[in-house]
Amino acid sequence: MSTPDDRDYFDGAGYDRETVRFFDVAHEGAQIRAVAGALPELIRLRGASIRSVIILAPDHLPRVAAQFAVAERSPLRVPVVVTDTLPAYVGALDVVTSLSDRGNDPRLARDLITADRRGAATVLAGPSRGPLLEDTPDDTVVIPALPTVAGFSPSRAIATVLAVLDVLEEGDVPISDKLAGLAENVDAELSVLSPERDESVNPGRQLRSFVEGARVLHTGAPASGDGDRDVGVHVAELAAHLWNAAGLTSGFADPADFPAALGDEPESVTDSIFHDPFLDGPEGTVALKTIVWAAAASSLPRSLPVRVDTAAPILGRLDVALRLIVRAQATPAYTVG
Repeated sequence: MSTPDDRDYFDGAGYDRETVRFFDVAHEGAQIRAVAGALPELIRLRGASIRSVIILAPDHLPRVAAQFAVAERSPLRVPVVVTDTLPAYVGALDVVTSLSDRGNDPRLARDLITADRRGAATVLAGPSRGPLLEDTPDDTVVIPALPTVAGFSPSRAIATVLAVLDVLEEGDVPISDKLAGLAENVDAELSVLSPERDESVNPGRQLRSFVEGARVLHTGAPASGDGDRDVGVHVAELAAHLWNAAGLTSGFADPADFPAALGDEPESVTDSIFHDPFLDGPEGTVALKTIVWAAAASSLPRSLPVRVDTAAPILGRLDVALRLIVRAQATPAYTVG
């Protein structure tokens, strides 16, 4: 008879809380490949005269991920609007890209139908099943959803927006090569973050252990003049939203807002063995810890710099950004102790 210690990560009978939580995260590379699979249909947008791109995201996390993608891809040649409602001006010169995991969303279905009737090109990164897919116009390019994944995928939302923008912008690196490279590097990051790896070799566990029992603030690397600051700031803002949605409460502050963002935080927080919380009351404030994304070092008190090395310079800062986002996404999955 096997014991829990005899079961490996892939044994269904041995699933634990961490394994279940990490399941969706483990598919982030595959999510990017699913977007790449829709490129032959997306390519038909190339060469069209486009007035604007509308990113239609009814839910909060897809909307934040879309804003991240637009910020990373800027400057752009056409206006891009990220919204939860179809603008009234949508017409034949616009591209409407919808991001939603809802199987049933009558309003989004109506918006896609309206945009299609007005002559706009439509794209949907939607659920794997449900009435929304059935109501989607026949001409809509549908990004296939992975059938076994239930949660929100930031990589899928970001890759969808980037693929649409790259098709219209006609960048230097072929889109299929870019997505394949990003997926490969995300998979490499996921192997390092596997729940089978302990804290000594798992940077996600190290990050989770660092913030345990503390108030958490996310920020990016200070201005360095080489573009890294923007990467860290954009990742930090998205990471804060991902953690909040996963139940790991945190906040975000731009580097320009420090040191005011730290408030009157004491220099040290002690935990005396002689203190009785029932007799003596609260000992003090909970420590505030800061995570500095895309930074090699940090001078902030009680802070942890988080970075990854650039594995593929041809992919630019997106390679770094997506791997950092995957690390942020995986962190709430771990159990401390």
